[in-house]
Amino acid sequence: MRYDEFRDGWQAALRRARLLSHHDRPEETIDLTTTERRWRVRLLPRPAEPFHAGATISFRWDPFDAARSYTCEEDLLTELFGRRAARSTQLRLVRVDINLRATLPYGSTTPMPAPDVWASWVASVEEKRENALTGRRRRKRAVPAWRGDLEIEGRTTPVGAFSFHGISVPAYEMIVVPRIWDDPKRREREASAGKEIDGLAERFRGALDAWTASVGELVRWLRYAPAPPRTSSRRRHSEALPDDGDAGPETTH
Repeated sequence: MRYDEFRDGWQAALRRARLLSHHDRPEETIDLTTTERRWRVRLLPRPAEPFHAGATISFRWDPFDAARSYTCEEDLLTELFGRRAARSTQLRLVRVDINLRATLPYGSTTPMPAPDVWASWVASVEEKRENALTGRRRRKRAVPAWRGDLEIEGRTTPVGAFSFHGISVPAYEMIVVPRIWDDPKRREREASAGKEIDGLAERFRGALDAWTASVGELVRWLRYAPAPPRTSSRRRHSEALPDDGDAGPETTH
């Protein structure tokens, strides 16, 4: 499986899972030094007033993935280690990241809820996310996955009180993609990664649904403070700089 095949299959799976719409614009970049490719999409936010809940999904395709997709495993082993090289190789794994996020409108903040309320909410988020990402996963072999901690973006007031304007939680899973074999039997066993890709897209959909619901629950315990009205740039400029006009006649002593 090559990069364009994986990308197209992944985008199609996201559409089937009702995650990727025609309004979303995936970004693709390539590092001109390492030739690493990166794919990323910021999904349109969902309303969870006053928050906007959404997610960023991304993956990387490194030069080793590219090299393995343009030759069979047997030839690659022979080229690297000679004709007596072992005939088994490691699985091909592609890491796919998801970062769930929720932000208030620009400039808005909200105080932290009571510690007992916050702790129970965070525990609920972790449980729902874990159930969504692993509840429907059925694999014969263990594939690496990672779940990050909840991250908070905010600021402190002059009196030391903390208010936040954004929260996020990262995670990733690996997808097993087929290797290219010269042996017909091995080629048949690794013919497609379609089920792996569809399954991960569905789990990401479940995780985003659970995250949006959790953010909606958090709103009940928050006191939302809209951003203060912005003054005009001309007024701010005049207040920031001293008046350098005529200060009146000079006096002498």
